[in-house]
Amino acid sequence: MTDPFQAELVKQTVALVFTGGGKVAEYLWKKLSGRRDEKRLRSDPAALEAAVRRLAAEDPAVAGELRELVGSMLAMGHDRPRIVPRSPNLFDRVGAQAQLGGTGVVVLSGPSGVGKTTLAEHYGTRSGGAYPDGALLIDLADHRDGPGAPLRISQVREAVLQALGVEPKLITPGAGELKTQYNDVLGPLRLLLVFDSVENVRDLQALVPPAPMSLVLALTEGPSDELVTQYPRHVPLSRLEEGADRMLFEAIAGTDLLAADPEGALEVLVECDRFPATVVAAAIAARQRAALAARPLQLLAKELSSGRALGPVSAAFDRVLAGLPARERDLCLALSGIPGPSFTHEAAAAVAGCEPFEVLDGLVHLQSVFFVTEEPGKRLRLTKQARQALTRAGHEGDGEGFPRLVRFHRTRAVQADHWKMGDRRLRLYDQTLPEGTRPLDLAPGQDAIDLLVAEIPTYRALAKPAHDAGLHRELTQICGALEIVGLHRGHLRELAEINEQGIASAEALGDVPLQLRTIAQQARLHSLLQEFPRAEKEFGKLGELLRRLESPETETNRQLRASLWEFRGLFHRERGQYTEASACFFEALKISRTLGGLPFRGQGLHARMLANVQVLLGDLAGAFQLLEEAEANTDPGNKRDLAQVWLVRAKALSRSGTAEAARQALDLVPEVWRMVAPTGSDQYDLEIAEALGDAAWAAGDFGKAREYWSGVWQRLQAVKHPRAGGVHAKIYTEPPLIR
Repeated sequence: MTDPFQAELVKQTVALVFTGGGKVAEYLWKKLSGRRDEKRLRSDPAALEAAVRRLAAEDPAVAGELRELVGSMLAMGHDRPRIVPRSPNLFDRVGAQAQLGGTGVVVLSGPSGVGKTTLAEHYGTRSGGAYPDGALLIDLADHRDGPGAPLRISQVREAVLQALGVEPKLITPGAGELKTQYNDVLGPLRLLLVFDSVENVRDLQALVPPAPMSLVLALTEGPSDELVTQYPRHVPLSRLEEGADRMLFEAIAGTDLLAADPEGALEVLVECDRFPATVVAAAIAARQRAALAARPLQLLAKELSSGRALGPVSAAFDRVLAGLPARERDLCLALSGIPGPSFTHEAAAAVAGCEPFEVLDGLVHLQSVFFVTEEPGKRLRLTKQARQALTRAGHEGDGEGFPRLVRFHRTRAVQADHWKMGDRRLRLYDQTLPEGTRPLDLAPGQDAIDLLVAEIPTYRALAKPAHDAGLHRELTQICGALEIVGLHRGHLRELAEINEQGIASAEALGDVPLQLRTIAQQARLHSLLQEFPRAEKEFGKLGELLRRLESPETETNRQLRASLWEFRGLFHRERGQYTEASACFFEALKISRTLGGLPFRGQGLHARMLANVQVLLGDLAGAFQLLEEAEANTDPGNKRDLAQVWLVRAKALSRSGTAEAARQALDLVPEVWRMVAPTGSDQYDLEIAEALGDAAWAAGDFGKAREYWSGVWQRLQAVKHPRAGGVHAKIYTEPPLIR
């Protein structure tokens, strides 16, 4: 211990003995007890100072113990340090705050601007009672010469000790002694200690005191494996929850600005991507523009989408992009070429031209710097900030990734179609896949239809670019595979949009059967959407193509012609033209009866469709006969098709006019529901529910019938479906008089 420090320590010791007493006085009098001059020492500060100086010089251990006691008493006597939040705005982060309590070390990670410091500051304010000796925040960036430079650890320790009330004169200058003093002073305290800008585990290890009652928050941008291994309590921060971004924006920009242009506010928030620093910077920019433009928010949204920089926030993302390793920068650039709102890691690998396992580390790192963010369903998305940084840097893709991406989605779609339907349906698209294609890998319990449904936004986004890029074969394969989505899950509007590009690609290929199928499929979709003029227009294109159809009597082409009659029958059925629908379904059935052996799916489908229309026409005898034919030509293992046959039978029973038949219908419809549920198809939920209502009405349970119909009406009304009016009328039908 140096002489100046020891002299200052002795003075502080004597001052504490004569002013505060406490543990310092108790320790010292124990050491000096029994001396002949003890009485004089208790009353003479000068004599006590001389005695303490001699004692410390003779026994170095005494000097160390006095240093610890004096430091702790000075810290306890000092005003408790506290953290004052620089920003009053903290929204969301409830889950993260709940993980910060207790003692030990918690690593709080996230990219610059995500709100780590703000969260730590607010936590320090709200948790004061848990840490009675105070809370302090030290930014380690202030104690190193730039990112990656060595940390001046002794300087940090001095800053902590001074914040705790230890006078500079009492802080030992030697690194080893300073470490001991730091540990001795902090050891007995119950303190919240926040270290911002932590770069590595070595720096943190040097600063975490042996203080079992304290909490250390380590704030870091990208936690290394070493850091979270050494300190496993890890709380990663990402973007704000939905709605919290609007609250933060409104708190800064003002309520009036958002109320004047809610659409513009939404556009700005979309560009901000719920990233706190971007929301704050955008709110400030919007407030500055409020007096200059009539619609400042829409103007700002356009600026942001074009890559406009938002001061330090955008500069931070530009630095991140510039600092990415070449492989990750190339991956980021490849991801920017993925159309659609989100992607899977397999799609990322496809567009990057590598194996899925090769992109995982890169995606994890891009996620840690908020260039990639998570979306529901284990999906990912390139953030707006990443896209804007790429735009500012002038990076453009080479275009090679897009064809790989389209072919990846083509392969998955074709595989999903075959997984779901096997060989049970007519396919006119090219089903061949590249040699060596791996089997479809589905998660346990996952239905292949789920895979297709999850990618519908992606298919919508890539359809036109794929057509424009001349990827006609691949696009028609995707459209052909997507036919099963309409059968099982709906999404009719999106499918029609995608299929429109498929029609153009089928025409570019010059494949007449494929054109016929694709156009007829479009007419079917418009019919189900109740867009009858558009459906009629599509049907009008079929005549010329049918005349160009080579070898119309092949089995495949006969199946095609039967499907065209089927789709035309559906068009008339949806319009309420049941006689015309019956004629069309009968033509389809006539062709199907000449095809294949028994059971033949087409014959079963068309017999059931014709029976359904005959029920509506009142021909119950004909309907029951057709249902026998339908069931005989339906594979018993195909529960979805079999359930549809039983559903039509239940409808016929409900209209039979006898109580016994109505009871049979009521028993049958729940069986239909149980058969359909495991198939992953929800397309017929409303039809089944309405049939339950019909059966209940026929059985005289009018209240139950209205209950079922009300549920159907609510769902139809929610999507403005034209059938909602008819179901609504059924709800208010007066029950028949019972005489």
